[in-house]
Amino acid sequence: MTAVKWGLVGFGEQAKRMVGSLKKLKDVEIAGVCCSSEERGQEAKEFLGVRVYGKFADFLSDPEIQVVYIATPHHLHTPQAFKAVEAGKNVLVEKPMALSMDGAHKLIDAAGKKKVILGVNFALRQHPGLQEIKRDIQDKCLGNIIQIHAHLSRSTCQGEGWRGDQFHSGPMCLMDLGVQGIDLAVWFTGERAQEVAVIGRGGRDDHTLNVSAMVSIYFPSGAQAAVSCSNMSGGAGNFIAVRGSEKQVLVEMNWPEGDGSVRIRKAQSGREEEKRYDPMDLCMVTAQNFNSAVQGQMTFSPCCVETYPVVEATCAAIESLKGGRSIRAGQVLRVFGMRF
Repeated sequence: MTAVKWGLVGFGEQAKRMVGSLKKLKDVEIAGVCCSSEERGQEAKEFLGVRVYGKFADFLSDPEIQVVYIATPHHLHTPQAFKAVEAGKNVLVEKPMALSMDGAHKLIDAAGKKKVILGVNFALRQHPGLQEIKRDIQDKCLGNIIQIHAHLSRSTCQGEGWRGDQFHSGPMCLMDLGVQGIDLAVWFTGERAQEVAVIGRGGRDDHTLNVSAMVSIYFPSGAQAAVSCSNMSGGAGNFIAVRGSEKQVLVEMNWPEGDGSVRIRKAQSGREEEKRYDPMDLCMVTAQNFNSAVQGQMTFSPCCVETYPVVEATCAAIESLKGGRSIRAGQVLRVFGMRF
């Protein structure tokens, strides 16, 4: 089968991580890179030996590029994804898809009109163990969902460079790890958030770096989610707990730091079963699934429509952190930074 040609926008830490994953796939070819800085462009050219573009319009005019992967600062995701979709490209964008509800609306409408695939890289959704839990929830194997608790942490503070520009990119820890937990809660419940409340350390203004946050989410069914995220503790002991009326599930994972291994324990009426998963390159799984969708072999998830409720809940979370009050989801259409 002919390889699908990918173009990368940005060549920072996350893009380099994706490059390593893409190189493992036989039916993928990296055809070009777009970088805003000459230094990054030279680095990409030397590392990949592909065409490097300094102007986004020139990059999008390359007819060979079929997939545009966007790994740039958060506030650029929506405008760059919109222009790529308008150019008829399939787009895989890093989270968050958008920092405003109107931006998310524009992306969804544009992708529908152009009939292209617009996916978001929420890597945890690609893990087979978590997908099994999602199926169990859908099949009511856990009964009614009562609570979801996710703890996601890193040992280093990612406040350097654009990540520290919270006016444009959002509260740092909340937008790095917190949004991953928000996505899991929305995905597992299959519901749109009703109300969101956040307490955090830093991030209440655009100058004080956000290094930890506690997010409470209330859903129409009565289910609750608690997402704790931190850049002050090691990420090897992260976990997700799902408590249903009939069964409970605990996911222990060495992700995003550590070796990436996962252990899942399910408990019901005093009985417990356990399953272990070896370390897995979730970036590679995401890229392979997206590539297969472009080839017409499967449907990619999560697409832009599926992550709309995540944008909705995230906008409410940012406003709650900054304002010190609970926010009804959907109440906040846009929060800060570039308006699109």
